[in-house]
Amino acid sequence: MVRNVQSIVKKLIEICLICCVTISAAAQQPITVNIQPKTWVSGQRIYLKDVATINAPAHLSEKIANVYLTYAPKPGRSKVVKGSWIESRIKTVRFFEEISLSIPDNVEIFRASQVITEEDYFNYFNDYISEHIGSDVRFEISRFQVKGDSPLPVGRLRVNLQHQTSVDLRGFVSLTASILVNDNFVQRVGLSGWIDRFEDIICAAKPLERNHVIEQNDVVIKTRNVSKVKDSYYTRIEDVLNKRIKRKLVNGEIIFASIIEVPPMIYKGNKVTIIAESSALIVKTTGIAQSDGYPGEQIRVKNTMSNKIIQATVVDESTVKVLY
Repeated sequence: MVRNVQSIVKKLIEICLICCVTISAAAQQPITVNIQPKTWVSGQRIYLKDVATINAPAHLSEKIANVYLTYAPKPGRSKVVKGSWIESRIKTVRFFEEISLSIPDNVEIFRASQVITEEDYFNYFNDYISEHIGSDVRFEISRFQVKGDSPLPVGRLRVNLQHQTSVDLRGFVSLTASILVNDNFVQRVGLSGWIDRFEDIICAAKPLERNHVIEQNDVVIKTRNVSKVKDSYYTRIEDVLNKRIKRKLVNGEIIFASIIEVPPMIYKGNKVTIIAESSALIVKTTGIAQSDGYPGEQIRVKNTMSNKIIQATVVDESTVKVLY
């Protein structure tokens, strides 16, 4: 038991000696903290190591360096911190009385920043349009604008662009740019511009009259600026062949979806064969169509034998059918 007590006492004496040596070493080696009137930082939080030159023993240097002072100003801006405030923060460090301080009355702290130039934003905008508009479509950008941009923190930069999927990429186009620094979201910026979009589309090769059914030599492919076009248009000739024109067209006019239609199979006034069919009997007679009709559609037909108007279903260009 006595030996155990002696061992414990011996260890306590050793610890005390180490502490005394440490204190003595700290006292012997000068501890200095020097701060200039102006300094630059890059982080969001400011520590003493960001604004000061520190000379101290190794076991104290890190603790002094990591004394928290305040939040940094916004990127590209500055703030003034009183020297007395910085001193009060350093007082929390052990052996403060051994520290030799050199602190001005006021310290102006500038926050480092980076910016995305308008030219860079334009390139982001142009690349996005090029990727999403289609490789076979030519376009030009004008009236480009950037809204909501501000200086950014320093670090690894990434820009993500997006637009409303319901918006066509022609005419006035607006994109949202999400800006990330070191994978952390920083801000959103609005990018906009006018897109002149040029496409090869189907146009009239010559003047065409109303109700004309389009043939191969009636149309031609021409390059047109479709940035202000609201109606649907065609890029393949086969999509307009055998369609009927609703109104007169001039040479070179764009053929829109709203001005052509599938022609009826039977026209009003056409002579048709009426087939009356039941499970046991088929009767044929002639009639006159009282309106235009499409395949499978019911139209009014005048029976030339009885002069009665009946409802019949269009079968083909000259036949209608009545079920009994």
